[in-house]
Amino acid sequence: MIVASSAGFLPSGLAGYSSLIAALWSTPKSFIMSDDISGSERVSQIRNELVRLFTEQTEFFRKGVRGKHTESELAEYDKRRERVRRLFRELDELRKAA
Repeated sequence: MIVASSAGFLPSGLAGYSSLIAALWSTPKSFIMSDDISGSERVSQIRNELVRLFTEQTEFFRKGVRGKHTESELAEYDKRRERVRRLFRELDELRKAA
């Protein structure tokens, strides 16, 4: 299921991250409170990976309902979903450490 949020339309499993997503897309530097270049670079890497993953997830949903996907497509979807969750946990840790 896709839900509307302040960050746009998200798969329902990511709805709880909508404010984090909105902040990431509007002001990525808001996650880094210090001049730590490595932290800032990591946020950029995470942002780029999230863009790629969201694009792939969107294509999955455009292709059709789950009943029309192959087993391997469903497995890839689940892998991407878990990766997105791990990336958001990492962003949260970066924010807390700043």
